[in-house]
Amino acid sequence: MFVGRKEEGRAVLLSVRAGRGVVLVGPPGYGKSALLQELKPALEAWGVVVWADKLAPFGAFLKDLFRGLWDARIPVEGVGISKDLEADLRTWGKRYPSNDEKAKSLVKALRAYAENGVNRAAVVVDDATGVQGSMVPWLVALAEVANLVLAAHPDTLKKANTKRLWMRLDRVDLPPLSPKESRALAEALVERYGVVAEDREVYLSRVVALSGGIPGEIERLVRYVSAEDIVRNRDVGTGYAEGLAQREERGVALAPILLVAGGVAIAARYLGLARGEMDLYVAGGLGIAAFVVLAPWLRKAVVAR
Repeated sequence: MFVGRKEEGRAVLLSVRAGRGVVLVGPPGYGKSALLQELKPALEAWGVVVWADKLAPFGAFLKDLFRGLWDARIPVEGVGISKDLEADLRTWGKRYPSNDEKAKSLVKALRAYAENGVNRAAVVVDDATGVQGSMVPWLVALAEVANLVLAAHPDTLKKANTKRLWMRLDRVDLPPLSPKESRALAEALVERYGVVAEDREVYLSRVVALSGGIPGEIERLVRYVSAEDIVRNRDVGTGYAEGLAQREERGVALAPILLVAGGVAIAARYLGLARGEMDLYVAGGLGIAAFVVLAPWLRKAVVAR
């Protein structure tokens, strides 16, 4: 679900088309990831896009970068492009065992690609908050041969020994959505999640007011907080909605664990019966009883009502 951000999106694309890198800056929930996803088709229409979820750990980022080059059929010196990505990844890892050697090989590959006279590749990183000073020399080197597009929190730009990187990139800040944009996003989310409100106008106005124009907060309010609480509960706000969201996520994460525990208890009971081992049989029975008693209680404890 994406609404607004036309000016910010245009600024990112102008930087890339001018051959410059850019850092997209905004606090959590301001829609940095959503905007990058929205821009992805336009970036791909301009040139090769190599996508990475995070900068840290740096080794994982370098692997993502290699995979992106492999998908784009951009060769790395000493590593052929076969039909087997994982085999080529292993070959690359053996030829360049350290992160510095890996990074150097990728910079060299992107430099060769840029010198072919086509548009430079765009290296997009959805989360640059894990950047460290030790990564900066290689990121600066990447910025010289590709268009870096990084998403980061404002505090990330204050990290020690990273100023050299940010000075090389254009900066695009994400402000809160306007009231009109917030309303449009809230309406779209209400339709998506099938929210029914007694007074739709009052409900939408409250969502817009409570969210402060933060896209992530609008979604949390619509998705996790009841319409009645939105309209009547004056204490509903960012912390309240975020807490409900986190509790539901914990409930979803806990469900497989409970199912596995119950399955193990059932298996132990039948195995004990088959082998005539009373201790195992009794332990399985106790496990099943504990599962039956605790599962509903645990669910109530962690899942938003």
